[in-house]
Amino acid sequence: MNNHHGIDAFRVSMRDIDLNGHVHNSVYLDYFEDAVVNQLRANEMIGYFRPATSGVSYHVKKCEAIFLHPLTVDDVVIPHVFIEKLGNSSLTFTIRLEIDKQSELKSESGINDKPLFCAEGKLVWVCVNIDDNKPRPIPQETRELLTAKFAFIEAK
Repeated sequence: MNNHHGIDAFRVSMRDIDLNGHVHNSVYLDYFEDAVVNQLRANEMIGYFRPATSGVSYHVKKCEAIFLHPLTVDDVVIPHVFIEKLGNSSLTFTIRLEIDKQSELKSESGINDKPLFCAEGKLVWVCVNIDDNKPRPIPQETRELLTAKFAFIEAK
C-alpha cells in the first residue's frame, strides 16, 4: 500500500489496541517515528541518519502528539511527513496520520474529498557527535538532501 509520497500505508494491528478498543496513545509516537524513517528510506537517505555511515547520530529531543480521531484495529493509515524547521543542529518533523477512507467502514456519509486525519505529531531530532553526544551542525550534504527531497510546512 503506497500513498502519493511513496510511503507505505499501514494497517492498525491488534497489538496496538487498548482496553477501550482504540490505539493506545503511546503507540502514535511509534507511528510518527516509523513514518519519518520510512520517508528517509523512500528518499534513499537512511544512510545519512545511520551513525555507522554518517559519522553523526540523531537523538529525539522532543515529541508531541495531538489526537484528532480514534483509530481502531484494521484501520488503514496513510502517513504524511513534512519538515517544519531545519535548524543548525536540530530538525523538526511534522507528521500527519490520515485514515484511508476507502477502508473506513464506519463512515455513513460515504467518501468525500476532505482527508480525515486521526493524529498530528512533531518530532525534534538533534544531530550529535558520536563520541560525546554533544550537538553539532547537521552535515551540509544531509541538509541539502532534506531540502531537496522533503516538503516543508509552516509552524502552526
